[in-house]
Amino acid sequence: MSAYYETARRAGINASAMTWAPNRNSVRHNAKISLGPAARLIIFGVLVVMIGLFSVAQSASVTNYDMAIAAVDGEITNLEAQRDALAVENAKITAAAASEEQNDAAKSMVVATATDFVAD
Repeated sequence: MSAYYETARRAGINASAMTWAPNRNSVRHNAKISLGPAARLIIFGVLVVMIGLFSVAQSASVTNYDMAIAAVDGEITNLEAQRDALAVENAKITAAAASEEQNDAAKSMVVATATDFVAD
């Protein structure tokens, strides 16, 4: 109870009979439209659906991150395969250069010469 009602009770005044008091509203608000049980159920259902859609959207963003990670992993695998192919090519060239007398492909190669560049 507020101090005002406590003072009124001690004075023997019926507090509910007082229509006006300091720091109190003199008019009581009555809503003209009230929601029934069906409207409350519909609003609750809409809120549940919205929360469900929000959680699905969050889980989809996690899936997008997983797809991005998978794409990067695929690119890493392709680059590793290219590196291995270049290592094999390098081994072939090194082997051809080492045994030039015995290798027919190395015998048919032309010796590289310096190339002149056009001056600006």
